[in-house]
Amino acid sequence: MRISPITIVFALIPALALVAGCGTSSLGGGTSDIVPSTSREPAAQLTVPALAGQGTLAVGVPAARPTVVNMWASWCGPCRKEMPALQRFAAGHPGVRVIGVAVNDQMNDARAFATAVGVRFPLGFDIDNEVADAYAVTGLPTTVILDRQGRVAVTWPGPISAAELDQLTAQLGTSD
Repeated sequence: MRISPITIVFALIPALALVAGCGTSSLGGGTSDIVPSTSREPAAQLTVPALAGQGTLAVGVPAARPTVVNMWASWCGPCRKEMPALQRFAAGHPGVRVIGVAVNDQMNDARAFATAVGVRFPLGFDIDNEVADAYAVTGLPTTVILDRQGRVAVTWPGPISAAELDQLTAQLGTSD
């Protein structure tokens, strides 16, 4: 039996997407399970260059409000689909800090994509994959939600919707 080269290519596409670090759809998306407050681990506190080119962006620091940290790349199809929902969520939820970190990307490509989408929340650039490594990112996009104390409440592999973000962050009320 002879297998055509086209069949082989189509069979390898899902594996190549995962190896490239994009599209965690095989994981079935995220989970709405929030880590109980007493079991949350402190997030890694890191600083990365701001994608805009001036200053830095602090990741993982305690804040007066919950923080959504989204790791993405301009070349990642699911990231490109997800980003407008993140922007809508950020614009409609001033009680939640939303930041994005471009991972395994080219700075100019990441900037161009963020500008084209109209992202207005703070963005950073993970030059040496320090953030991705510290947060154990195995594919893109990945979203980590931190409580006010800077502890990891949720890690969501794969695309996340504005509704899912709303549901998860709503669970991090003022009693956290």
